[in-house]
Parts: sequence; C-alpha cells; structure tokens
Amino acid sequence: MIFKPNYRIALTLAACFAVVTWGGRAFGQTSEDKPFKTLAEPTQGSDPYGINEKPRVAQNIGVDSQTGEFIVRDISFHDEENRFVQIGKYFDGKRPVMLSFNYSDCPKLCSVQLENMTDTLRDIKFKVDEDFQMVSLSIDPNEQTSRAKQSKAKYVKRYSQFDRKNSQDGWHFLTGDENDIQLITDICGFRYKYIREQKLYSHPPVFILISPEGKIVRYIHGLNYDAKTIEQALVESAEGKIGSPINILNYGLGCFTFNESTGRYTFQAMAIMRIGGALTAILLVGTLVPYWLFRRGAKKGESDDLLTTGG
Repeated sequence: MIFKPNYRIALTLAACFAVVTWGGRAFGQTSEDKPFKTLAEPTQGSDPYGINEKPRVAQNIGVDSQTGEFIVRDISFHDEENRFVQIGKYFDGKRPVMLSFNYSDCPKLCSVQLENMTDTLRDIKFKVDEDFQMVSLSIDPNEQTSRAKQSKAKYVKRYSQFDRKNSQDGWHFLTGDENDIQLITDICGFRYKYIREQKLYSHPPVFILISPEGKIVRYIHGLNYDAKTIEQALVESAEGKIGSPINILNYGLGCFTFNESTGRYTFQAMAIMRIGGALTAILLVGTLVPYWLFRRGAKKGESDDLLTTGG
C-alpha cells in the first residue's frame, strides 16, 4: 500500500504549530522583559541648599532587591520559646514565608507595619499556618526571647479575631546575635542602622515573600496593604502551590504581573491572547483533524465499493 500524504491535515497541523509557537513566545515575554525608561539621576550640585536631602536618620537605609536569591538555610536564631532554630526550618517545601525585619521596642513604625499587615491578612482567603507562615526577625541583637514572645501573643490575638483561630504555629518571632542578623539582612538587601542619639533603629517597612524552598520572590513596601495584592504575592511566592485551580491557572499562564511603580499586580492583556491562542489550537486539533480523517476513510470506502462492483 502506497501512503499518500493528506495536504489538508498537514496544513491544519502546521497552523496549530504556528499558533502554539506564537503563544509560547508571548508566554515567555512579560512586562519585566521589556525595557523601560527611568528618570535621570540628579546631577551633582542640583540641590545646593539641601532642600531634597534625606534626614540623617533616613540616610543609607532602604531595600536593594535581591529577587531570585536564596536564603542561606543554616543561619541560626532563637524562637519566641528560646529554642535554637535555623532559618531553613521555615522553608518546608510546602508553604511560602512572609518575612519582616522589626524589633519589639520600636517606638512606632514596627507596630504600625505589623498591625496593618495583620488586619489585611484577616481579609484574604489564605490562612496563616495553613497556607503560609509569618516570620518576624528582630534587628535588635539585645532583644530577649521573652519580649519576642509577648509580640507574638499580641499579633496572634489580633489575627485570631473574625474566625482566624488556631494560627499560633504559623507565627514566628525570632531573635539572634548581630552577625547572624546582619548576614540575613545583607542577603535580603535590607539596609538599616542604629541611631545612638535616639537609641532606636532606622529601617524601611517591607515584607519579603519567600518561596517554600527559600527563594526571594517579591517585596511588599510601605505601611498600607491591599488584600488582592497580598493574595497574588502569596500565590506567586508559593509558585502556584496554594489557592484554587483558578489561582494556579493564573500563575501558570502569567496572567498577572507585579507593577513596581504602583506596588500592585495588574492583569496582562497578553494573557488573553495566550489563552485565545491555546483554545484556537485545541479547537483546530479537536475538530478539523478528525474531520479530515473521516473524509479520508469515507473516500477509501467508496474506492473499495467501486473495486468490488467492477469485479
């Protein structure tokens, strides 16, 4: 039997391949891949009177993004029960970690940061301990574990309102020595300093989203938090391992991208085109190919009938 290629099937498969290839290229391109313009750096001497100069306590502090870097797992601390723990204990391969650098005797900033985030976490569908973990590391090497224990009790109680109970195993307040604190803050790009005259630490308010394997995924800056942004950041940091099938699908397709300028996730129009391309390819394969195969089988049957009749 001599095989005769069916050009209609070949053209259909070629069209499917083209659609999938185009979708794959679109899938690989995100807004982070596109070049963007930045404001020009101020020239030397552009602020001769120091009008825009930062206060001294705010100088040399901030966050240098280390997205994609991994936390060293064997850095040692003490938890709120004075147990010796390594930071890698909290990267269990299942739940993402929301890490912050605070200290219990902070006059205001730390409490505002943690209280606002705790209130926001009550409004999201994911739950502390069940879906993710909260880790707060004191940047004060003189903080006692008894003080860290008081801080944990405060925020667990605040979070436990409105049917958010039994979450205490998901909150961790750590203390450590100066070298270990400095090591992990350097890895995370977190810059802070001690102001001797005021006897306080100057530091930026930021939460760092870390994957279950210990990879830095996202930074959430500021003191006001949007529940939807936190949900998307947790899905992203969990690498699609938590949430509903819709959340996981959104993660896999890259439907949302983080906008650094607004601090929120935005839906990409390109995602709709990817989904449309994928559905088109499925439709072509699922309908046209069986149709052409049926036509080919029908023609073969007609040919056999003619040969039989002629005999």
